[in-house]
Amino acid sequence: MPIFGKLAVASTFSPRFLPMLAEARAIAALLERPFEIIHAGPETAENRERFAQALAEMGISAAIHWRQAELASTAIVEVVREQGFSILLAGDMERDSEGRFFLGKVSRVLVREAPCSLLLFANPARDPAPFKRLAVIVDFTEASREALSATFALAARCRAESVHVLRVFTVFAQVLAEPHQFIQGQDRTALSAEEGRLDAFVTETGLPDNIEVITRCIEGTTGFAAADYVQSIGAELLVIAGVTADGHANFPARMEWLENVIPTNLLVMRPVDHA
Repeated sequence: MPIFGKLAVASTFSPRFLPMLAEARAIAALLERPFEIIHAGPETAENRERFAQALAEMGISAAIHWRQAELASTAIVEVVREQGFSILLAGDMERDSEGRFFLGKVSRVLVREAPCSLLLFANPARDPAPFKRLAVIVDFTEASREALSATFALAARCRAESVHVLRVFTVFAQVLAEPHQFIQGQDRTALSAEEGRLDAFVTETGLPDNIEVITRCIEGTTGFAAADYVQSIGAELLVIAGVTADGHANFPARMEWLENVIPTNLLVMRPVDHA
């Protein structure tokens, strides 16, 4: 059973132009399916020639969807809906001094409004490397289980070394679970119970063969502690479920920071919504 359906890459004439095409080619080969290109700009003779030269240089054959709109993000979302893509690849990042990547204007909108799964490349490369360490954040919902299952399937295709399954367990959650014990500074059994629940969730989803699966409850005051952990293990891909509500995508509680900054490449798993 395929992980994804139709695949598209948002492509612009920027320094990431060729690297994003290379990443799209690599992902398409990994998923064993073709990809198409979305360009938020006019179909002019000059633009057609630029694409023709780039595709010929890289040995790529792909259909191009041209679309102009006041906002590039609007054009991209329109084409995704019309063409029924189930995963969109994009890259629009700026790196800070701590190695995290801030989303640009277009990617910030896409991470909220893309009506399909979204794979954001923090630093696309002309010579893409396979994902060897993957991380996935779960919250025990069915959408989270589907994201975990897809992560295992993707890891198998990548021949990854490890998958880190993370559950964010904040101080606030601990207080709600054990208010008296927390106030008195006693040993907390809530964390142990959460760890057991996480292990059971992973086992029930189905463990992959020949890949190390590491479960971890991340403690902190906010969900941003997960970003620090993802960076500390050197994960090349972070996966999280994002559900669609009223036309806009929502992240699980305490994960809203992903709308602004990401610690590594980010895959937001969403059900396809082309209504």
